[in-house]
Amino acid sequence: MRFPGGGEQQDAPGQDGLTRMLVLKCLSDETGDDAGDIVAQGFVDVDDREFVNIVNRLEGYFDCTLWLRSETGRRFVVRDLVERVTAATTRCSPEADHV
Repeated sequence: MRFPGGGEQQDAPGQDGLTRMLVLKCLSDETGDDAGDIVAQGFVDVDDREFVNIVNRLEGYFDCTLWLRSETGRRFVVRDLVERVTAATTRCSPEADHV
């Protein structure tokens, strides 16, 4: 799938691809950055307000808790965020792997 600005999603269609597209849409909508640029970079840096808004939006999209509010960094790495959302939607908590 090609994004405006020249970025291209490499994932095959399916649940992971849909999750990645929604994560990218959320990041792009909240930051105003082009989704293609986010894909090309692989991450996006945000301020505190954007961080909270993105987490709230993603938790609303996927009806899950991402356990991100206590994180100190304000950089969302797309691959890591997609993995966290996928884990949160398939288990009670993504932290279950770390217990």
